[in-house]
Amino acid sequence: IGEHSLDRVFEPFFTTKEQGKGKGLGLTICKQIVRDCNGRISIESSSGNGTTITLNFPIYRPPHSGA
Repeated sequence: IGEHSLDRVFEPFFTTKEQGKGKGLGLTICKQIVRDCNGRISIESSSGNGTTITLNFPIYRPPHSGA
């Protein structure tokens, strides 16, 4: 992903694909799901080395039942 596009990848309907090949909703939807789960999503890209998307979610610890 180019540096100029990196700041926009989570915007609704933004895509780097050619016209008619993408809707630009995939990362927008992912971001909302992660937020709904109290998590974080981040993206890093290096030209020629690829792109890394990291998802962080809080650990769920069920309440102690005492049984």
